[in-house]
Amino acid sequence: DSISSFEASSTSELATASPRRYTLSPRQSSSVGAIGFTMAQISKATRNFSPSLRVGQGGFGMVYRGQLDDGRIVAIKRARKDKLEARLTEEFRNEVGMLARIEHLNLVKLIGYCEQENEHILVTEYVPNGTLREHLDAQRATSLDFSTRLDIAIDVAHALTYLHVYADQPIIHRDVKSSNILLTENFRAKVADFGFSRTGPSEANETHVSTQVKGTAGYLDPEYLKTYQLTQKSDVYSFGILLIEILTGRRPIELKKDIEERITVRWAYKKTNEGKAAEILDA
Repeated sequence: DSISSFEASSTSELATASPRRYTLSPRQSSSVGAIGFTMAQISKATRNFSPSLRVGQGGFGMVYRGQLDDGRIVAIKRARKDKLEARLTEEFRNEVGMLARIEHLNLVKLIGYCEQENEHILVTEYVPNGTLREHLDAQRATSLDFSTRLDIAIDVAHALTYLHVYADQPIIHRDVKSSNILLTENFRAKVADFGFSRTGPSEANETHVSTQVKGTAGYLDPEYLKTYQLTQKSDVYSFGILLIEILTGRRPIELKKDIEERITVRWAYKKTNEGKAAEILDA
């Protein structure tokens, strides 16, 4: 992958509040929780992490398709052991904590977790149709028509609206990108990977949270990158980049393209200003 996760250290205080939007009514649950699994249960569900059940790999680690004792098919995400232990534990507990508090049709649902010895494992619902990025890269058999792409964009917008407006405390995802959008068999989108997420400002007089920069190059909000001030608008910026990605099929940064085309959003903006907007559309 030519785009990598990014982190920087910081110190800083205040920015502008993100306006609250009315949009759709949320789907919440007052009884959202997570099950604690043992390592024996996880090993059984994955047949001792059989390579034949491996369905994906990310910065966090390997993802396996597993089956629980009750017959449910789940995704089991096992952390890489070569990551710095303190950071790994922080990201893992952060993701468990965030996912355990939320429930929405367009967010991946947490089933449970396992934190045992040096193992950090998440168990979530299994979303069978791969990532949006895989489909844009034509790694899947079915290509995406523009009606489907529009539905996917709307689904992601619903998910972000829920996180920013309707969750008990506002949540900023901080890593909205095509490889974190999972697709169901019916091509409905579910936002995944909450390892970098943060609770947003919760008091009326708070406009941001100050935090080290985390995210993925090409999707990072320039103001957040410059000021270390995180708001819901940072997710909105990443969502805008995602929309360009959905339209063009290109990654935000294309290192193998000619230099004038390497930053996709600049290339798309230039083409549009030249009256050649149709040329940016994914064929």
